[in-house]
Amino acid sequence: ASINSMYQYSLEWYINLFMLAIDKAAKSDVFEERIEALNLTFTEVLYVNVCRSLFAKDKLLFSFLLTTKIMLGSETLDPRELRYLLQGDTAMDLL
Repeated sequence: ASINSMYQYSLEWYINLFMLAIDKAAKSDVFEERIEALNLTFTEVLYVNVCRSLFAKDKLLFSFLLTTKIMLGSETLDPRELRYLLQGDTAMDLL
């Protein structure tokens, strides 16, 4: 399947979003707090800007993918549970 050209974003576009997030994120002298603020702000900036350019039918899927990736990265979602949600029970009962 080919990707709609409307959904192809440049590295420059991502860098600009990241720079915007750096400017918008809450400042902190505590390293961990600053990183958390940057992560949250970049996620929000990315979500808003990508959704702005998506077809309405694709926004929910993008939200789901972004959420599951965040949850997998923070280990709040078990990959096996996600696989079960997406594929169902694939084990065959042979009895």
